[in-house]
Amino acid sequence: MKMIIGKSACKSVNFMRISCFLLIAPVFALPALAPDRAHAQTDANDASVDYEFKRGDTLIDLAEKYLRKRSDYVTVQRINRINNPRFIPVGKTVSIPFHLLKYRPSEASLSAFRGDISISRSSRSITPAKGAVIAEGSALATAASSFLTLQLEDGTRVSMPSNSKMRITRLRHILLTDSVDYELAVDRGRIRSKVVPLDKKYDRYRVRTPSAVSAVRGTDYRTRVNEVTGTVYSETVEGVIDVTAGDSFTGSDIVMVPAGTGAAASVTGDLAKADLLSPPELADPAKVQSDETLEFAVTPRADASAYRLLISLDAGFVDVVGEQQSDNATIDFPAIEDGRYFAKITAIDQNGFEGMPATYAFKRLLSTLSGSAESGDFGYRFKWHGAGKGKRVYRFQLLLGDINTVPMVDEAGLTNDLITLSDLPDGEYYWRVGVTQYPENSPGNSDDEEVFQKWTDFEKLIVAG
Repeated sequence: MKMIIGKSACKSVNFMRISCFLLIAPVFALPALAPDRAHAQTDANDASVDYEFKRGDTLIDLAEKYLRKRSDYVTVQRINRINNPRFIPVGKTVSIPFHLLKYRPSEASLSAFRGDISISRSSRSITPAKGAVIAEGSALATAASSFLTLQLEDGTRVSMPSNSKMRITRLRHILLTDSVDYELAVDRGRIRSKVVPLDKKYDRYRVRTPSAVSAVRGTDYRTRVNEVTGTVYSETVEGVIDVTAGDSFTGSDIVMVPAGTGAAASVTGDLAKADLLSPPELADPAKVQSDETLEFAVTPRADASAYRLLISLDAGFVDVVGEQQSDNATIDFPAIEDGRYFAKITAIDQNGFEGMPATYAFKRLLSTLSGSAESGDFGYRFKWHGAGKGKRVYRFQLLLGDINTVPMVDEAGLTNDLITLSDLPDGEYYWRVGVTQYPENSPGNSDDEEVFQKWTDFEKLIVAG
């Protein structure tokens, strides 16, 4: 893994592609490197837009249509050194402070949620419901094993996993520029931003953390605040972001972070950049997850310290069912309903950077089976039991001497959960039971592609007179 580090204070950021992240306490030591140069962007309160006057325009008319207060034209007149606000030459470009611009409120909607989430605005709780309107000023939080996804008016998606807290500080549509102005504040945990391409010059999407700011135009990246150390990580999955240390967009060097790389910065201005680990591989991605607890085996790799797994009902990971993190290459996941799902796997390196994702489709079909054998007055009784929806038909096999021999007993089509065999000669036997599970409402056709079969492991039985 290649890493570089630089030192800067966040002073200037580009409207085009920006991300600022900060570490409260550095957790690694990397060699010094001068940051890459990027374009400059101003902070929300210091930004301005350019307007070219057209025939018939006056500064006062402009204020009435597009400024928050009619009297704000005086500020624009002073900044641009305009003598007569009622006469502006056609083609003259004036600079207008962003904070003076009139806007209409934009909205977000709750696309999906699971578990214990809370939404509030102006000290009033909002009952979570799919499609619920979420406005500027709202605060959202997720508890353990809880998830939510928002869709903004322009199609941008914001996903928030467990144990996270976020505020929507700006959700606006600027009238003069016909542009969006979005800003989120992450106070705890993580969010994933899937930002649609912002095609207008003054479109803005920003994410703030307790000590850093990020801004992008059409990309897929993750923001994560480490609650213990205060570390804030940025990992770019698609597109490009620029990274700088600090809490405002006013005059500093920026490090470019393209897809496949991550960045973090400290309060002292130390800026770290790292190549993200490549996507990990599942050892058996086609496996039907039929056991009570789901198990995913990741192909081990020496450069990973942990693995993270997300499961969703959709390939876009809007409706996330749950997530697990494991320090070894086996990830166990609690029971979920039968169905088809998507699993996203990432590897986490020694410095805490989460790598590039690999996504797999898999089938979940609960079908457990276990058996036991006991002797009685009428011979040997073999019993089995298990769980699973739909019709279940069993097959019992008994082999003498070796598991590779032809079964001496092979009973198929059993619908009961036991079979009794009498008069077994002395010897060493091996037995097993299998189940064929048909989907609910299935006619029981064995050609049905949804039919699932599994066997128990062979059990040994010794009969001695």
